[in-house]
Amino acid sequence: MRNLSRPARRYLLHAALLTFGLAVSGLFYNLLIVALGYDQQTLRLPVVGELSLLGLLNSLPVVVAGLSSLPIWWLVSRFGPRRALLASALLSACSLLGTALGREPLALLAAAALGGPASVLFQVSAAPFMMRHSGQEERDTLFALSAGLNIGVAGLGSLVGGLIPGLATTLLGLPPQSADTYRVTFAAAAAITALAALPLLWNVERSAPSVERPSAEPGIVPEDSQDNSIARPAATTGLAEQLRFVLRSTRSALRFMLSPLLISCGASLLIPYLNLYFRQRYGAPDAALGLIFAAVGVATGVATLAAPLLSRRLGKMGSVLLTQSLAIPCLLLLGLAPTLWLAAGIALTRGALMNMAAPLYDAYAMERTPEPARPIVIGLINGAFAAGYVIGPTVSAEVQRSYGFGPLFGATAALYGCAALANYLLFVRRR
Repeated sequence: MRNLSRPARRYLLHAALLTFGLAVSGLFYNLLIVALGYDQQTLRLPVVGELSLLGLLNSLPVVVAGLSSLPIWWLVSRFGPRRALLASALLSACSLLGTALGREPLALLAAAALGGPASVLFQVSAAPFMMRHSGQEERDTLFALSAGLNIGVAGLGSLVGGLIPGLATTLLGLPPQSADTYRVTFAAAAAITALAALPLLWNVERSAPSVERPSAEPGIVPEDSQDNSIARPAATTGLAEQLRFVLRSTRSALRFMLSPLLISCGASLLIPYLNLYFRQRYGAPDAALGLIFAAVGVATGVATLAAPLLSRRLGKMGSVLLTQSLAIPCLLLLGLAPTLWLAAGIALTRGALMNMAAPLYDAYAMERTPEPARPIVIGLINGAFAAGYVIGPTVSAEVQRSYGFGPLFGATAALYGCAALANYLLFVRRR
C-alpha cells in the first residue's frame, strides 16, 4: 500500500465504499419486491407479451447496460476515467434511492434501469484509472488489491446489510420483514454509495501519470511507442472518425476476448448451480452451503492478493495460464468427490485458482492497449466474461433434467481447457 500513489489509494477507498453500499442492498432487492406484492404481477410489453415484473426488474439493468455500453465506452474515452467513476457512484446512489422511494412499478423500473449504465461506467473506467495512476512495479499489486478488496468488502457489506432491517424494526418501530424495513436498508446503501464519490473529488488528476518504461517482461510495448493507429480522436473529429476509432479499438480487443468468452460459456453451465449440486449429491443443509460459499469467497480474495507474487516469477500471462490449467483437474475431481467436505475443499481450491489471476489478465490487456482505447477494451473483456450467462444457465437446466450434472463437468472442463490453450497460443507461444 505504501508504494501506491495517492490517487491509487483514493481509488481503492472509492471502490470499497461503492462495493460496500451495493452489497448492503444486494441481499434484499427481491425481498423488497415480494414485500410490495409485485412478485406475482406481470407486465405486458409490445412483441414479447406478458412478463413477470420480478423477472423484468432483475433483467432490466443487464439489458440497459448492454444497450448503453457503446456510447459509454466512447464517453469514457473522451472525458476520462475519473469523471466516469464519479458518475458511476452518483448513478448507483440514485438507483438505490429510487428503489427506496419507489412504490409504483414504473418508478421501480426506472430505478433499476439506472443501475445498468452505472455498472458499465465503473467496469470500463476502473482499469484505465488504475493504469493511469500506477507504474510497472506497483501495478500488479494495485490490480490484485482492488480485486481482493472488493471481494472482502462485499462479504462485509452483506454481513452488515443483514443487520439493518432488524435495527430498523427496533429503532423505528417498523414491522419486521416489511417493505418499509427494506426501504431503510436501500436508503442507507444509497448514502454509502454516494460517499464513494468523495475520494475522487480531490484533485487526483493533478498527480502526474506514471511514466511507462520498458518492462523486463518480454512483449510489453511502452505507451509512447504503441500503435498510433488507435490515437484518441480530436474533439472536432466527425462522427465517422469516432466510429472508426471504436472499430479499431474493438479489433485490438478481439484477442483478449476469446479466453474470457470461453470461460464464461463454461462457467455459466455449472457455477450458478454448485449449490444445487451440493444439495442433490451430498444432501448439504443450508448452514453448510452458507459456510462453503463464504469460505470460497474468502479463499478467492486471499488468492487474488497472492497473485502479484506469482507474477514476479512467471510473468502475468504465465501466471494466468498456470492457474487456469491447475483449475481444470480440480473441476473434474469436484464431480467425483465422494464426500461433501472433500468436495467443498476442492471447490474452494478451484475457485481460488480460477479467479486469482483475473486482475493480472486485466493488467496484461491494459499494458498492451493504447490509453484512449482502454475503456473500450476493458468493457469488451467484461462483456465477454458475461456473455455466456445469457443462455448458459438455461442450457444447463435442460441438461440437468435429462442427464444430471456429469456432462456439465466435462463440458465446463473442456471449455476451460480451450481458454487456457487460447491464452497459450495468443500470448505465450507467440511472444
